[in-house]
Amino acid sequence: MRRFCSLGQGGDLVATAAALSVLIAQGKTAEQIELLAALFNVLGDNLSLLALKVPSEEDCCCQEKDQGRCS
Repeated sequence: MRRFCSLGQGGDLVATAAALSVLIAQGKTAEQIELLAALFNVLGDNLSLLALKVPSEEDCCCQEKDQGRCS
């Protein structure tokens, strides 16, 4: 997966998130928006926790080298 490193790309992500928020909120009540906000917070937290457990490419390559699969 490609990482977003430059400031320009980060700004694009913020603008995209803001636009999506507005689109998702249209026609919803305040309670519905609050529920969606809580849902996306939990989703983001869980994704962050899962990312901690996913091995990096370096870890995978090192394990394969140790098992004689990589040179």
